[in-house]
Amino acid sequence: MSPELVTILMFVGIFIGVATGFPLAFVIGSLGVIFAFVADISLSIISIRAFGVVTTYIFACIPLFVFMGCMMERSGCAELAYGTLHRWMGGLKGGLASTTVLICTLFAATTGIIGASVTTMGLVALPAMLKRGYDKPLASGCVCAGGTLGILIPPSIMLVLYAPQAGVSVARMFMGAFLPGLLLAVLFIAYISVRCYINPSLGPSLPPEERPKIPRRQNLIMGAKSLFPPLFLILAVLGSIFFGVAAPTEAAGVGALGAIILAAIYGKLNLGNLKAASYTCLRISTMIMFIALGANLFTGTFLRVGCGKVVSNFVLGLGLGPWGIFALLLFFIFLLGMFIDWVGILLVMVPIFCPILHGLGFDPLWLGLVICISLQMSFLTPPFAYSIFYLKGLKIEGLTLTDLYKGVVPFLGLQALGTALCIIFPQIVTFIPSLMYAPR
Repeated sequence: MSPELVTILMFVGIFIGVATGFPLAFVIGSLGVIFAFVADISLSIISIRAFGVVTTYIFACIPLFVFMGCMMERSGCAELAYGTLHRWMGGLKGGLASTTVLICTLFAATTGIIGASVTTMGLVALPAMLKRGYDKPLASGCVCAGGTLGILIPPSIMLVLYAPQAGVSVARMFMGAFLPGLLLAVLFIAYISVRCYINPSLGPSLPPEERPKIPRRQNLIMGAKSLFPPLFLILAVLGSIFFGVAAPTEAAGVGALGAIILAAIYGKLNLGNLKAASYTCLRISTMIMFIALGANLFTGTFLRVGCGKVVSNFVLGLGLGPWGIFALLLFFIFLLGMFIDWVGILLVMVPIFCPILHGLGFDPLWLGLVICISLQMSFLTPPFAYSIFYLKGLKIEGLTLTDLYKGVVPFLGLQALGTALCIIFPQIVTFIPSLMYAPR
């Protein structure tokens, strides 16, 4: 069987398998094993690839960061921080929606779990906005879009998975993602503020009689109690990576311990929360590792048969030039994000397409982060938009699926704008990594 035919059959097999509803990990893993057998490749590739996945040291930080996020969710710090910023910003037009994005940004720096961010803010912030007459699409859109920041702002599971595939330092990717994540948060808040200033009925400010009458000193003390502990944990984890004190895996261990301590500080450390966080961590980490194993089997066979060369010759033969090929890859990722889980896209597409772009002279760090920013859009792109499904699953009274789809459209445009800015001004991505002390 020719490499060209194998290439077509393997890609078609992915779409057929996903369309029939089979879990992605088993689809791509099975395709790797079947075509290894067809191509007469030793099936020892299964054990070799499996061993490579489970012994990749950097992957050890995945369950640690996931557990950190689960414990942060259980600690109740998001609710306390939202209450503080609610008091401070509720008097502004669109203040509650802007507060929601700010809390999502803070929460993103403590967890890479999109479901936790969207669910928490959907339960805490969305009812408060709807109660005060906020536009339903605007309110739901800011929760969905703000919740996706956790997949980009470090510590991000996406970056941990991407870096080993492309031979880039996880620490440098963490630092490189920081400014793009903040840029997106600023774009979201600016959009909310401008739109509510033009049409105040979309996000009315709290009337004076509803604003709590709390002395300024007491307000500041309450703010420090709710905001300082999570901020300290974020700085401890990311600061230790930035200054080269700890590698991401060790920093993840510190973060997991810090999340437990934080839960104790807020009085939420008990056996029930520990068990719930552990089970959630086990479920998410196992899913990620199964997809990683399946993707490794798929790409191992794909490249061994010579399909990588087929794809490379085809793409280079299009005559699009380096930037045209780069734009084609981003468009392809955007389309796949509508139908396939981001983990599968990342672990299958990166080993195949990134060597082509590296050979065309693109900086691996910048390229990786632009790809990850683009992948963030997959959480908002119908029909399989995870943020929308998470929020719809909460069954908020009066909120329809149409409201959710209408709400995410402007934020999709803002994410595309943020991606474009990172392409036009690469320093947004490369500035902080150029300052850090870390292995290159």
